[in-house]
Amino acid sequence: MSRRASPRRVFFRRVDVRLTVWFSAVFLLTALLLFGFTYLRLSQTLRAEDRRQLQSLAIRYVLPFRAAVSQAAGINLMVNEISNDILQPTFTPFFARLANSNNESLVFAMPLPEWQEIDLFPLTSGMTPHADGFLRIPAPGLPYDLEVFGIRLSDQYILQIGGDTRNQVAALAAFQTGFLFAFAVMLGLSLAGGLLVASRTLRPISALNSTVRSIITTGELDRRIPTRDSNDDLDDMIGSVNLMLDRIQNLVTGLRDALDAVGHDLRTPLTRFRGIAERALSGSEELYAEALGDAMEESEMILGMLNAMMDISEAESGAMKLHRQPTDLLELAAGVSEVYALLAEEREMSIEVADGPLVAQSDPSRMRQVIGNLLDNAIKYGDHGSHIRVNGSREGGTVLLEVENEGDPIPPEERDRIWSRLYRAHGAADRRDGLGLGLALVRAVVEAHGGSANVRGDGRLTCFSIRIPADPNITEL
Repeated sequence: MSRRASPRRVFFRRVDVRLTVWFSAVFLLTALLLFGFTYLRLSQTLRAEDRRQLQSLAIRYVLPFRAAVSQAAGINLMVNEISNDILQPTFTPFFARLANSNNESLVFAMPLPEWQEIDLFPLTSGMTPHADGFLRIPAPGLPYDLEVFGIRLSDQYILQIGGDTRNQVAALAAFQTGFLFAFAVMLGLSLAGGLLVASRTLRPISALNSTVRSIITTGELDRRIPTRDSNDDLDDMIGSVNLMLDRIQNLVTGLRDALDAVGHDLRTPLTRFRGIAERALSGSEELYAEALGDAMEESEMILGMLNAMMDISEAESGAMKLHRQPTDLLELAAGVSEVYALLAEEREMSIEVADGPLVAQSDPSRMRQVIGNLLDNAIKYGDHGSHIRVNGSREGGTVLLEVENEGDPIPPEERDRIWSRLYRAHGAADRRDGLGLGLALVRAVVEAHGGSANVRGDGRLTCFSIRIPADPNITEL
């Protein structure tokens, strides 16, 4: 016994939810890559700007030193300038150190108290001071580091100017906060919007599933999937599925009607068959031969009915194999009329076939079957002593073959129904020699050839016509 899925599992198995999750995952990955690239570029830009400011500040102090008449005067000018700037409340706090060639501090200025906790060992250690470049010193316990720029004043003096990276840290923290907020908002909007768009887009799939389940549950084949008139791929799919459902409904309806009709029509011959067998068993040996003959006759009729229905099913389903070739239909009709001439003579009827040629691209054996059924129908239901005429003409790329007979007219309301399987028109149901399959086979075979079959009436004159493609290699005369 299958286990019913939980609502949570069903929710996450929905196509729209999975599409939304995939879309959001792609969005998340893209946003993270963009954030990483932007963060790296911003960090490099801020660091480069801080270093540029340190270089500018160092050069500001180096120029008076080099312009002085002596190194001692230059040192005094530079120290005074640094002292004045450090004491300025509007000036950005900075660190300054002047060292000799032995890395001994001659001047050391660190205005901020928290900087006192920074270990300056990387600057003061060793016999050679750090010069002509940048050095980053970590500041444990503080949210920033110390960036130091060193420049050589002469062989005896080194100037080191530094500042903290709090501006970098603050800018990057603000960028992170803003990105996380925007990312959370955009992620929520993408999930909600993606789920909404995916649900609306895939709504026809849900309608398709609901319709199919309803058909399976109720057996109502007339249900159809509503279209959205958007002319997109899903609408095309819905139209195709609805056409398929129409086809299935027609086939199932036809099958039901055929089975009902077959059951009704087989009941009589099978009852007679049983009666023949009972009569033979209860009679004398002289009745055996007569009973077997009657049984053969009934079995032939049943076999003919089944064969005709199989031919109709093959033609309607497209499974009938047609061996098309140029065929003169009037010549074919003349040959078939000779076979039915004896039946016509029994009712003092005559068959007249027009002169040809009337060449079509068709299967000769199947068209012989079609013409034979039309002539048989005309003989059965035509007036005693009347004439049957077979005419033909070519109209553009098609040929038209007509079989006319005089007799009781077919009521207009029955002219469409006579082409159905096992249907016999008014006044024909009592005829034992008719199965009600001849005209159904005519239309099925003609339509399998890509043609059409019709009937019209004018008083007591009834005309059955078939139209099929002509032979394209023969021009109209």
